[in-house]
Amino acid sequence: MRFRRVLIALFTLGTLGGYGSAIATSSCHARERRAAWERHVAQICADAARRPPPPGAASRDDGDNPW
Repeated sequence: MRFRRVLIALFTLGTLGGYGSAIATSSCHARERRAAWERHVAQICADAARRPPPPGAASRDDGDNPW
């Protein structure tokens, strides 16, 4: 009976430790994904700023959008 309780306690601790590890890893990967997305957007913005529009290209500004 005592051996069974020790096993239950160990499995419980292992399960809680596994969930804690998964949550910590998920948080770390989320930060990496966000940083990668920010680098991607910055690269696109920098490329767009460096490349002038082709001559005769229509402007996308219709004047109605305040942003």
